Amino acid sequence: MLLVLSLAMLTLYFREPESGPVHSLQRGGLKVLAPLQSGTSKLISPFRDAWNWVGDLFTAQSENGDLRKENARLRRLVADDLLLRQENQNLRSLLGVKGSSIFPKGDKLVPARVISRSAEAWYSTVIINAGSSDGIRRFDAVTDQAGNLAGRVTDVSANAAQVTLITDQGSSVAATLTPSNGWGILQGSLTGAVTMQYVAKTFDVKKGEYVVSAGTGGSTLPRGILIGVVEDVGKQDEELYQSINVRPFADFRTLEWVMVVTS
Repeated sequence: MLLVLSLAMLTLYFREPESGPVHSLQRGGLKVLAPLQSGTSKLISPFRDAWNWVGDLFTAQSENGDLRKENARLRRLVADDLLLRQENQNLRSLLGVKGSSIFPKGDKLVPARVISRSAEAWYSTVIINAGSSDGIRRFDAVTDQAGNLAGRVTDVSANAAQVTLITDQGSSVAATLTPSNGWGILQGSLTGAVTMQYVAKTFDVKKGEYVVSAGTGGSTLPRGILIGVVEDVGKQDEELYQSINVRPFADFRTLEWVMVVTS
């Protein structure tokens, strides 16, 4: 019945003129309902806005999570790229050391990476990822990637070796000074400071002189490897020898790649 009534009213609505009774009833209904619709719209508007805000918030949080993941992925890619560039630069430096004329022709230079460092404050040692299977033996010289003396092999296994750095208190290296031609023993210390011991006062040692390995007879350490530079020279009348402080060229804090000199 409602359907028939609706169809009848629609038919009458479209057939009658604008001034007809159905049109007049529609206009009257609009006048009555318009204020109610306006008030209802204003009443619902805060709830609708809140609903839209909550929806936008969840959407923004989801997008933020996706952006964080993408940002983390890009950071990893940048870090990987920087590491590859650094390794490439390190390997290029090692190739430059291999081409150096300091080392005797029969010597073999084995590149290795530092895989761990000593945790004790009174020892200065590192472990490298090359050992006897690579031809490395005890007392072999170890340089940094620039060819500066870093230490000597003191223990070795098949695939790893322990390197005692020249800053260790148990390290002793025969060394010479240039251009004064003074010679003595390079000694580490508990604090990591490096000094030149047993240098006679007859040698006129100046600040800024280079310290190089002496390569004395029977030593596996080649002669002429750069070690460091003289920072301070002290002479005491009651002492037989000079007191010489040496700054090593090798940076032991950032030591990552080394070259082992094997005979």
